[in-house]
Formats: sequence, C-alpha cells, structure tokens
Amino acid sequence: MRVLYVIPRYWPSVGGAQLLSRELVRRMSLRHEVLVVTQFTSDQDSFATSLATATNSEYQDGEIRIIRIGPEGLWRPILQMMSGIYSQIRVIRPIFALLLERAVRPRLMQIMCDFHPDLLHAVHVGLVYSSEIAYRAARSFGVPFVWTPFPHIEGGGWRGPRFRYLYRHADAIVAMTQREKRWLIEHGAPADHVHVIPVGPIVYPEYDAQAFRAAYGLGDAPVVLFLAQKLPYKGYRQVVEAAYLIWRQIPEVRFLFVGPRTMESERYFASVKDPRIIELPAIVDPFEKSSLLAASDVLCVPSVQESLGAVYLEAWSFKKPVIAANIEIAREVVSEGEDGFLVEQEAAAIAAALLKLLQDKELRTRMGEAGYRKVQQYYNWDRIVDQIEDVYRNLVRRDPVGSGGGRLD
Repeated sequence: MRVLYVIPRYWPSVGGAQLLSRELVRRMSLRHEVLVVTQFTSDQDSFATSLATATNSEYQDGEIRIIRIGPEGLWRPILQMMSGIYSQIRVIRPIFALLLERAVRPRLMQIMCDFHPDLLHAVHVGLVYSSEIAYRAARSFGVPFVWTPFPHIEGGGWRGPRFRYLYRHADAIVAMTQREKRWLIEHGAPADHVHVIPVGPIVYPEYDAQAFRAAYGLGDAPVVLFLAQKLPYKGYRQVVEAAYLIWRQIPEVRFLFVGPRTMESERYFASVKDPRIIELPAIVDPFEKSSLLAASDVLCVPSVQESLGAVYLEAWSFKKPVIAANIEIAREVVSEGEDGFLVEQEAAAIAAALLKLLQDKELRTRMGEAGYRKVQQYYNWDRIVDQIEDVYRNLVRRDPVGSGGGRLD
C-alpha cells in the first residue's frame, strides 16, 4: 500500500503533533511505502506567515522522503502581504485560503500523480486550509481521505464551518479518546467514520539517568519534570509557583522545565532566578530525552488542553508517576490515585499532589508501575499501527477502483 501523509508542520519542528506524526510515519514506513508532504518546518513564525513563505524543496528523514510545497511566482508576495494582516483583518481569511489553495494544490496534485497513493492521511497542525487542500486533492485523485484533527476539545475545539465540513466528509477520522469521538460526532462526524486510536510513547531503550543528573548538577536531589511546549495553557507558570510552596518542606527539590520555548516563556523564565529551577529548550536527541525521563522522579504537566497527553505515556514508560490537570480528556487517560493525580491548574493543588509523591517513595513506585502496565496494554505502538492499518485497508477495499489503484500489498 502507498500512503501519502500531508502534515503541514513537520520535523524538524518539534511540537507534540509533529513528533507523534513522525513516529507514526516511521513505523508505517516499515510496512508500506510512504511519502510525506509538508509546508513548513519552523516553529518561529505564525501559521499564516509560515504557509505564505514555505518553499518547494525536498529532504530526507532517515529513509523517508519529505517534500515541502509552497507558493511560487506572484502567489508568494501576495500571500506574504496578506499573512502580515491575517490576524487583524478577519475578512481576508477566506481570500487567503482561496489563494493558498490555488498556489499549492497543483503541486500537491503533481506529487500524487507521481507517487500514485492508495490513500491520503492528513494531520491538522496549523491552519485548517492545509487539510482542506489535502481533502480536495484526495477527492480529485479518487482516493480515500483520512484525517487526524487533534481538536483540543478542552480548549473549545475546532468547531468552525470549515472544520465541520471535514468532520462530515472525511472517509475516516482518527480520534485519540472516546471523549474526542463523542465531541466529533456532536459536530457532524458520522459515528462509523470515527475510530478511537491513541498514540504511543516516543521513548528509546538506551539512556543514562546518572550521566544526565551529573550534567545538570542534580546530584541525588528529587526531580520534578515539566516536559511540554511552554505555552500558557500547559501550566508551566503554575508549576513554578508550586515550586516555592514545595521548597518550604523539601528545599532540595529540583524542577526541570524542558520543551519548545515561546517569546512569552523566555521572558518569564528570565525573571526566575532560583538555581533550583532549570529551564531547557526542547530535547530532540532520543538518548538525552530518555535519560531525562529516567532521571526524573515525577512528571508534572497540568495542561488544560490536550488531545490525549502522550507525555504521560512517556513518563509511565520509565515507571514515573504523573500529575495532570483535572480535565475530561486526562480523566480518560490517568487513573486518579492509581498511576497519577488529577489536579486543578493552580499552585496549591499542584504542590499538594507533588508533596504526596515526593514524600512517599513507595507510592511513587506503585503508581509508576501501574502506569507502565497501562502503556504496555493499551498504548503499544505495534497495536496502534495495526489499528490504523486496518482503517486504511478497509477504506481501500471499499473503493478498489479509484485512481489510487486500491493496492493491498
């Protein structure tokens, strides 16, 4: 089977959706022929600016071929000009979407003619226009359209008319949780088109926890880890505030904040002077990331917007207990009091949960082992890829005469 992935923001961009998509592509490439089409790989600009300035080029990610597509000729300065006022003037957004499609869809269609995919799987990372373009390209080419929208329903979700159209018309939608499936159905998705398939942890078997501790001067101190993009809704400020409450009882605790920075987070951490708080950018080296997780005692990411919360699975893979925000999505993943704690996103609640874990090694061990068993049972990547592959095969069998050829090899 040939699978074309359209993922507008892709590696080496390092957000959660990008990394999880990359892992799925990597694993699927071991079974099938895959190709990735992306538009931009930077985390620096707004989505509109990134789409307007994307370049046509190619690169390799290991054995996987990645093709970037972007506007050329007169489309480029026009879209760049519009991207500069995109956030201020709402009326230009549909015009921007129309021009973007006319600028890049021919290139996507040419790629499809060359690659001849059996289906197209799009992931929503950025603006919905990229998924719309992918959907219409799939329809024009006559192959099934699979969509992973990552709707972040706890933050209100993607509920505009463009999203609802795709919910109704995608041949298959991948939801991370049962809660997300119910939400998608409420917003127009046919129930039998929504498949609950989670993601798995992105961890590696080789690591050196002691070397990581030595490198950052952690010694034998307890370590609380915040591992996420430093966006306000992730709760990093509240974890910093909780640290000062923790230090009243356990002054030796170290707090590690690791993940992609934002301008806001850089300003904030510049004002935090206590050396027991260590702020690092995203760690993309697999050995160092696994060493970081192994070196920590507790993962604390009280995020109030998640599609699933893959970082909790990664902590459990190293038998570490977790603290998550008390939101519906997290309640489906974290079992309160068994493999972690669910708290309100405020300093006192976070500190209280952390103190329970930091002061009770037996509790940390018991919860970490429970989380590890959960990952092995429900969030195993081989199982996940099997499930997605079943979705692909059923769609291709259903429409074996389309332009994609319907091949099942």
